[in-house]
Amino acid sequence: MPVEVQSVRLSGQSYVCIRAGARAFAHRQRPRAGCLRLGYIPRMNESDAPSPSYRDTEWWREHFAGSMLDLWRAIVPPEQAAADADFLLTHGGVRPGSRVLDLPCGEGRVAIELAARGVRATGVDISPGQIEAARRNAAARGVDVEWLVADMRAVPWAAAFGAAFCWGDSFGYMDDAGNRDFLAAAHRVLIPGGRWAMEMQMLAEVLLPRLQPRVSGRAGEFRVEVRRRYDAQSGRLAVEYELARGSLRETRQASYRIHTIDELRALLERAGFRVDRLSARNGSDFGPAADRLRVLCTALPAARPHS
Repeated sequence: MPVEVQSVRLSGQSYVCIRAGARAFAHRQRPRAGCLRLGYIPRMNESDAPSPSYRDTEWWREHFAGSMLDLWRAIVPPEQAAADADFLLTHGGVRPGSRVLDLPCGEGRVAIELAARGVRATGVDISPGQIEAARRNAAARGVDVEWLVADMRAVPWAAAFGAAFCWGDSFGYMDDAGNRDFLAAAHRVLIPGGRWAMEMQMLAEVLLPRLQPRVSGRAGEFRVEVRRRYDAQSGRLAVEYELARGSLRETRQASYRIHTIDELRALLERAGFRVDRLSARNGSDFGPAADRLRVLCTALPAARPHS
């Protein structure tokens, strides 16, 4: 799940808004829960920016661990899982008693919240550490969730779920072939007519108008600096995260494929989905002011091969 830091103006003061994946939190008065006051950092020199060139080094396999995971935990409030579950139950075709797949699930916060509401939830993630944390979190909540460590392109089910979702900006990590394979796997696990939902901020119409090459601030015990460069030719955003906690300093690099809405729609349709609705966070229609896209789809029956 990508973590971003973004400058905002609130009540005449400068703040930083810390974003974890598709979740962002700002407050009208003094900064708290991930928002903090700081001055602007000037635009970086080109030589300071991360390279936009991309090789599929599978950076995402080890990215969401250690300091990055601690940062994410510090800035995402527990009540966000309840709001996400509310949306999926209201708009995403998720029903109590139905089998639902969280792909990828991270530490399982949304799957656990859905399970607490009677959903038969399953969570898949490539990180063994996150799945172990998900198991502990589910046990502490007293709910049953099926957990699996697996690549989200290679899930083992076929026509097994009534709904599935990809939340928290977890799409676009891979190269184009990998992203297509992921959507094909998502379609494969759903019954015909099953529902598929995605939440994204790493989308051209959302990200690029707000893009700042370099921002920094504090989040809890972390000092955070993020440097970003967008390459229009490849459609990828190269990001370098520098995290400091006490005397320890750590740098992580990531690369995200930034699709337009039209490109995303074409990928979904090619994978066998019908795009039913483009939604904002609150369930209203997606528009220029939206800070993220929630796309709601239906899995069409797989085309039969010609004899």
